Amino acid sequence: MIIFLLLEGSASFFVVISFCEWKAVNRCLYLGARAVGSQWRNRPLTRGGQFFGRPSFLPERRVPAGGPAGERGVGALARTPQDLARGPFVARRDAVPLFPLLGDRQAIFQAAAAAVLAAVDLAVLAAALVLAVIVRVKVLPVVAPVFPPGLPPALGDHLWWVLAAGILCLAYEGLYTRRLPFWRETRRLVRAVTLAFVLVLAAISLGRLSGEFSRTVLVLSYFFWIFLLPAGRLAVKRLLSRLGLWVQPVLILGAGKTGRLVAGALLRDKYLGYRIAGFLDDDPAKKARGVRVNGIHFPVLGGFRDSDRVMAQTGARDLIVAAPGMDPKALVGLVNRLQRAARSVMVVPDLFGLPVVGARAEYFFEEQAIAFRVHNNLASPWNMFVKRIFDLAAGTVILLLALPLMAAIAVAVKLDSPGPVIFAHRRIGRGGKEFKCYKFRTMYLNNEEILRQYLASNPAAKEEWEKYAKLKGNDPRVTRVGRLLRKFSLDELPQIFNVLKGEMSLAGPRPYLPRERLRMGNYAETILLARPGITGLWQVGGRNEIDFEGRLRLESWYVRNWSLWLDITLLLRTVGVVLARRGAY
Repeated sequence: MIIFLLLEGSASFFVVISFCEWKAVNRCLYLGARAVGSQWRNRPLTRGGQFFGRPSFLPERRVPAGGPAGERGVGALARTPQDLARGPFVARRDAVPLFPLLGDRQAIFQAAAAAVLAAVDLAVLAAALVLAVIVRVKVLPVVAPVFPPGLPPALGDHLWWVLAAGILCLAYEGLYTRRLPFWRETRRLVRAVTLAFVLVLAAISLGRLSGEFSRTVLVLSYFFWIFLLPAGRLAVKRLLSRLGLWVQPVLILGAGKTGRLVAGALLRDKYLGYRIAGFLDDDPAKKARGVRVNGIHFPVLGGFRDSDRVMAQTGARDLIVAAPGMDPKALVGLVNRLQRAARSVMVVPDLFGLPVVGARAEYFFEEQAIAFRVHNNLASPWNMFVKRIFDLAAGTVILLLALPLMAAIAVAVKLDSPGPVIFAHRRIGRGGKEFKCYKFRTMYLNNEEILRQYLASNPAAKEEWEKYAKLKGNDPRVTRVGRLLRKFSLDELPQIFNVLKGEMSLAGPRPYLPRERLRMGNYAETILLARPGITGLWQVGGRNEIDFEGRLRLESWYVRNWSLWLDITLLLRTVGVVLARRGAY
């Protein structure tokens, strides 16, 4: 049946691929035509790819320095007053090669990768439909007799356009033309699948196909799609990376702190498939020693003016400009020049810490100005309401599933050491209001005295406590059972009761101690807008390996950038972090 569905859905697959190829060919011809005009006006004739001489009837074209958008022509960029003083005219140089995308191996690889992704998506959609049919026919009638064992005879005649709707919605969300981190791509996948689900339901209703289609199969397929599509894409992208089809070279312009941050992000997220070909920077010292990021050395292949040459050498057509300290006019001129030969140019502004989730770029067309509209998401009463409903629903389900485990832990804690099973400690909640935070007791009753004596006799441990407010190594206050509970973060399970009471959230900032209020400084105003969470960015981003100041920055960023999808991804990522025992002490 899967083969049958694949054959029926192949038409939609080729429609998507043809659309992607048409866009690539259209862009190729467009850039090629621009290149022809540029070479006819500004470059000598060629023989075997090499230029020799210039037609005598064509005068050399010169552009005044500081021309449109602050640029000095294609090959040069005015950066200093000394550059401008060299002469009022600068000849155009280093024009775009003739038909740059024809024969571009990276463009071919990108088209091949998109074709493979579309084929895999089609196979996953078909497999989910088959799985839904099996569950509907073989499982549901046994579990719930209200479901009849049969299906509408004409169901098979309609499954092909369900596949077509799924593929087209995936293409509409840009999932074959954009490279996104795994969780952001998963969000788009869920959105595309939901859109396809709604469209199919609308088609069934408007076309009066209720007697020919099984809504149960469609609902089951929807949930299977949500889980199988991300897993299928993760597997195929790893395979494509090994084959070299998903790897795409990228150049970073700027070898300073911002450039290193960008490089670190690309190295950390292998799912994007970017390979750093090198850096460009005008600093002679950086050119000589290169750049080291996460223990990996990268060469500085030239200055900003050498971008055309370096792009030709490395095959990189995707550029990231990470030079926020550059003069604004020079930066605009650089970007405008790079756009002539690059496939894409990403500019990293000096706006670190600015809310980005839900941010929108606005522009003033005549003034050629751009602006960013940002929001403080958890300052919205509606967002707080949505977050609270999610906490109640998900918290209830988690509590029901965790009750047997919590009962076993309670018995183990009681038998291990004298004292209560639940430890209630005062923490700072939303709006600065204190509350009792519940945890399974993992310390001895006289833990404060034990800590005081231990820090007095161990200067290194005292320094560590002052920096992290934690002891990463041997903590003499912790019991035997407590060490096991902390290793897997099971001591925090009773905080589900805090969530249901409205004192905490499933995801949010860390619950801070009252004595830490002064150390929070100006971050407190933002962080205390939200309820503290059982997990959060501090949990998945390093937990106790992040210092106090870094934790404050993460959590204020979370509050300003909150979204329901962010909370869902944090909960899912926490499971992996806890099982890997990363940062747990």
